[in-house]
Amino acid sequence: MTDISKENQTHDLIRIEQVYESPSIYKLYIPLTGNALKNLNCYVLIDDGESLVIDTGFRNGECKAALMGGLAKLGVSPEHTKLFVTHLHSDHCGMAEYFDYPDTTIYMGGPEYEYLLYTLDCIPDSSMHRFSAPQLAGGFPEEFLRPASENNPARIFMSSRAFPVTKVSDGDELRVGSVKLEVVSVPGHTPGQMILYIPEEKILFSADHVLFDITPNITCWSGVRDPLGQYLKSLDKILTYDVKTVFPGHRSLSNKTLEQRVQEIKEHHERRLNEVRAVLREHPGANAYEVASRLTWSLHGATWDTAPKSQLWFAVGETIAHMDYLRERGE
Repeated sequence: MTDISKENQTHDLIRIEQVYESPSIYKLYIPLTGNALKNLNCYVLIDDGESLVIDTGFRNGECKAALMGGLAKLGVSPEHTKLFVTHLHSDHCGMAEYFDYPDTTIYMGGPEYEYLLYTLDCIPDSSMHRFSAPQLAGGFPEEFLRPASENNPARIFMSSRAFPVTKVSDGDELRVGSVKLEVVSVPGHTPGQMILYIPEEKILFSADHVLFDITPNITCWSGVRDPLGQYLKSLDKILTYDVKTVFPGHRSLSNKTLEQRVQEIKEHHERRLNEVRAVLREHPGANAYEVASRLTWSLHGATWDTAPKSQLWFAVGETIAHMDYLRERGE
């Protein structure tokens, strides 16, 4: 791999690494300061004078400097490129609006884009009701709910407006120069996440579907019955692809095979399900907040009572998804 970030930089935030030689694929390190994710991996594919950018980072000054500075060093202009947005989380699409030019095409899955518009229109999210309503097994304390939601980076750094997209579906083909990429639908982490696969090179851009340092957050979504079930089904789906190299959306790359990592993630969720089962046996009728408080979490040295409420928001959301999974299967 060729590290071109050692050249004299005009900005300390610009970190670029060539991760594949032919076709030329670069990884831009987009810092997510103060966020447990640490960074977004923005990938840039360049071939025969054309380019494709995959995901953007938060809509804030730090991410914008890293993204735009990195693109400039690669000779890629947001006014003349293609952008693929894998899903609606703001660390992936927050700056998509800065690619809204006549000569730029922004690709995004149709259902995911509609869900994004729903969010941008500030329609009250019924998932917040799921978090709090006792009859729906949420139980998140009302006095913590609004601050936890409003302090969520997903809301703070999301796009300030809608941006036009070319909607893509599972199996669609994109071209960048001579490179053919296949769109792969992998719902679960979000209602309609889409990722990209290069068959000729056996490369998978896995976004947040498969991460190697951490497990993707699976939470409840308005109108989605069984997000964890969808996610596990999507994990099985990508094992049907012949994959040699995986480029994840966050943290470091890995020498593990896709099969190895998928198995680890499945085992993680089975352990979590068993934890939930054990808590419910000991505390019948407990709501998701009560169950979550008794599960094993990485809270960076904090306890459940002292952890930031935004962290508890993610923990309770993941617990609801696991409880939904059990309920859907008669447990």
